[in-house]
Amino acid sequence: MRLLKLFAAALLLVTFSAHSASLQDYLPDDVTYDPSIPTPKEVLGYEVGEWHVRHDQLVRYMEILAEKSDRFELEVTGRTHQARPLLLVTITTPENHKNIEALRDAHLAIADPARKGDPETAPLVLYMGYSIHGDEPSGSNAALLYAYYLAAAQGEKIEAVLRDSIILLDPSLNPDGLARFAHWANQHRSENLVADPQHREHVQGTPRGRVNHYWFDLNRDWLLLQHPESRARIANFQKWKPNVLTDFHEMGTNSTFFFQPGIPTRRNPYTPDENVTLTGKLADDHAAALDEQGHLYFTEEAFDDFYVGKGSTYPDVQGAIGILFEQASSRGHAQDSINGVVKFPFTIQNQLTTSLTTMYGAHASKAAFLDYQQRFFDEALELADDADFNGYLIGENNDPARLAGLLEILDQHDIQVYPITSKVTENGVTYTPGSSYYVPLEQPQYRLIRAIFSTQQNFRDNTFYDVSGWTLPLAFNVNFASTDARVRHSDQRWQDPETTSVALAANAYAYGFDWHSYFAPRALQELLAAGVYVRQADESFTAKVSDGTHAFAQGAVVVTRANQQKSWQEVQELVLEVATRNNIAIHSITSGLTPEGIDLGSRNLRPVEPVKVMMLVGDGANMYENGEAWYYLDRHVSIPLSMIDTDRFNRIDLQRYTHIIMVDGSYRTLNDRSVSRLRDWVRDGGTVIGQQGGAKWLAENELLAASFVDDSVFDEKFDSSELSYADRDSYYGKRRVAGAIFGTELDLSHPLTFGFPRSKLPIFKDSLNAMEVPESPFITVARYLEEPLLSGYAAKENREVISEKAAIVAHRYGGGRVIGFADDVNFRAFFWGTAKLLSNAIFTSPAIDAYPQRDEDEAAAAAEAAEAAH
Repeated sequence: MRLLKLFAAALLLVTFSAHSASLQDYLPDDVTYDPSIPTPKEVLGYEVGEWHVRHDQLVRYMEILAEKSDRFELEVTGRTHQARPLLLVTITTPENHKNIEALRDAHLAIADPARKGDPETAPLVLYMGYSIHGDEPSGSNAALLYAYYLAAAQGEKIEAVLRDSIILLDPSLNPDGLARFAHWANQHRSENLVADPQHREHVQGTPRGRVNHYWFDLNRDWLLLQHPESRARIANFQKWKPNVLTDFHEMGTNSTFFFQPGIPTRRNPYTPDENVTLTGKLADDHAAALDEQGHLYFTEEAFDDFYVGKGSTYPDVQGAIGILFEQASSRGHAQDSINGVVKFPFTIQNQLTTSLTTMYGAHASKAAFLDYQQRFFDEALELADDADFNGYLIGENNDPARLAGLLEILDQHDIQVYPITSKVTENGVTYTPGSSYYVPLEQPQYRLIRAIFSTQQNFRDNTFYDVSGWTLPLAFNVNFASTDARVRHSDQRWQDPETTSVALAANAYAYGFDWHSYFAPRALQELLAAGVYVRQADESFTAKVSDGTHAFAQGAVVVTRANQQKSWQEVQELVLEVATRNNIAIHSITSGLTPEGIDLGSRNLRPVEPVKVMMLVGDGANMYENGEAWYYLDRHVSIPLSMIDTDRFNRIDLQRYTHIIMVDGSYRTLNDRSVSRLRDWVRDGGTVIGQQGGAKWLAENELLAASFVDDSVFDEKFDSSELSYADRDSYYGKRRVAGAIFGTELDLSHPLTFGFPRSKLPIFKDSLNAMEVPESPFITVARYLEEPLLSGYAAKENREVISEKAAIVAHRYGGGRVIGFADDVNFRAFFWGTAKLLSNAIFTSPAIDAYPQRDEDEAAAAAEAAEAAH
């Protein structure tokens, strides 16, 4: 099929002029084009590829096509964090648009074993998505051309596709990132294009255009749904359940062009073999078109299809064919490569070519794709019937917020979850009505359910492109178990619970709430921000409340009538508002004298001072972990976070801050003066929190009293003497921990663990970081379990080294505190189970009163000073 006349070789060879490809260069000439449809140049003012399209320009062009073409219907399905519209364009014949809901229903009947839809009459549905990484812009720029083609192309060839198909066009999966990168590339564009890879145009600053507003990789969020872009996209996916989904990316400039199938041994075990067969069928069409153009490409040599939270894998466990495309990137307008100069128009051309081959190839095999989809869901019920258990139980008695966070994700993926109506006990845990739910296997989403709950630890191929374990109940730290019991449950699926009504006694002595809720830290922060005087319990107590007594555990927050700067009525109104917004149960305490434990005037009911938190970012700091901490503190805790670039650290006023966060990183720009300033600041009462490389930096600079396990200890566990060259991928795959879930044992008496429901805590691990257990008592907060692996892959040799090592260490340092986490406690924002460790490091750290043995003299002096103060 002749799709293009574009002079590929010329674009790759040496020409540095500002020449751009014309519309005729891009488009195939085997159809005619409606002259009434505006071209991209007529709207944008330039040829596609001459400049990088801004998101607002992309939106405007789609709006104009929707106005001019009766094939197009445009809707805004959501907004990004920066309030940019998320577009979905539905494209089909005008006749189909008049009957669109009936056609959608006919298609959905294919995916419903109970309805037995007819593949002969159901439409083919294609979801064409572009540039989920904003600095991989050839996709979104190709979407301009693809949209024009769909609106303007005429002839039986395109009309046949439109009669039989519904095309869902998502022209920008990451508007905020695309806008950021377009601005970067365009502001550095010269009239004479500069192809030097070291030129500033090709070397972005932080944050790169790859990520969204909060510096997240949205291509890892398809399953996790922590961002509005993902939630809108998955709502569209589940609304239509497409047959094919495209995922257009870019890779290193020295590569060529990749399309799936990928490496055969690296696909998810719940992806059927036939999925690969149909992917290969489309690959033949891609290859034929690229062969005709003389463009280089490859398949089956890179990338995996294992993690179901990526765009090319998520569809594969839901009856669709997800296809990853990776184009060598110009990362600007032109860049030198081993294959010559890669120009932006050339990168756009390949993405347009394969957009068309996907559409026409899928249409040519329409019957096969629809038949496969129907059999996929029919077989799901058969597989469920053959399974050795009936479903999963999920329950959490201590924190409805974490449980609801997990259930909301399952619901968005169209997974049926039901409240249980009678007690069930599995593995020594009792699941009770009101706080427990049942996920039956016998439902269409069987394969996705198995993938979400999987705790697989052994794999055919140990080399992973992304994570190997992502078990959602472990991430949310809720109890779960498979069960073969006949679980009694409601017929009504789970629904997002309504806000609990809160009642406060007007004449209360104080108000109190427990620290168990995931959103308790946010409630505390909102009270502090509103100027409410608040105290936090370092010891447990039982208080008299308006309806009897209530046992408050360590970490409980108490708002006393005493010491308020506002009227008690104003405080009551603020407490009620905060409690309602965060769905927190508030207790009206009637007396300061308690039946058990500390009284409300105790020293151990500590006044909470307002916090001012700073985080180091930029050169030497991990952008993704910076974004995770920022997102958590901003969206889940409501703490304003000051972000300071590492190269400015020595020039800022540290006294403005109570806490400093150092996520993973090398911190190579910090020098001896930086270390000295940080030590003095901590001695004066500041708290520094290190995570992964940040904790290691603190240890190396003698702030954190811990020693990280040396790399040589891991090296010595692996014998490479008998390996051949062909074994290298497997060898290096074994050496790393490729994103797995490990178990830790918490010291539940330690202030950092206040509010945690159990001593066993799953934590995400993507490094070999582990600390030797310090000789000093009382400063080890958590250790890895003896058998630490809970889900995912970690070689036996690595597990043996990490076993029972320290995962969290915290202690006093002068008048301040130093806290070290060996792991990322807020991985991709979905590890709600460990995220509160960061809140506790901020709010409960003043209760940490243990010094390492090396600081005994300083500890004694501090103790004397404290005694004198009292």
